Amino acid sequence: MATDSQAAIESAISPPPGAKSFGSRLFVILLASFVAMAAVCAITFSVMMHSSEGILQAEIERSLTQKVQMFADEVNTNRTRNIVVLTSQEGQRAGARATVIDMNGKVIADSQVRLRELENEGRQPEFVTALRGDTGVEVRSRNAFGIPVLYVAVPVSGGAVRLAYPLSDISIAAARARNLLFWGCLITGVAGLALSGFASALVPRSVR
Repeated sequence: MATDSQAAIESAISPPPGAKSFGSRLFVILLASFVAMAAVCAITFSVMMHSSEGILQAEIERSLTQKVQMFADEVNTNRTRNIVVLTSQEGQRAGARATVIDMNGKVIADSQVRLRELENEGRQPEFVTALRGDTGVEVRSRNAFGIPVLYVAVPVSGGAVRLAYPLSDISIAAARARNLLFWGCLITGVAGLALSGFASALVPRSVR
């Protein structure tokens, strides 16, 4: 009698045939759905972040171009002023590094760097373009930290002038966004794994 009762209890507790396999399939389906949703969100966020970086950099370039044009006008119209003092003042006013070269590419004034350290500065692409009469725009890393710097140069009478602005704010914002994206994907993955396991564990009881 006791044996029959124990068998009946075990039969009532045990899941019906196929319930475990269905629970496993459900776990895989739910987990795959969470991973797919996380991937779509990550791709969408990455595209939006890249687009925002481009828009912000374009706005900085537009603003810096306007400032370097004002710098050029100041150089062309104020020949009596000391070029070193003028360059320092224009650099402070623009919030950027200001540089002036002559027609031979020789640096004659710089607001941040000593002249003896700038022997080859006039050969930079933006200056080469400016000496040809056009606006030169270049982005390159300036130091060992790899921070990109935006350079904009325009021609002036007897040479060219340039402003340089570090794009560190964009780099910092992009790094923070990538870090946020990483942790968001990780949390989503862990949550998806937990919820998928919980949902699949309930299947045998509900199917019974």
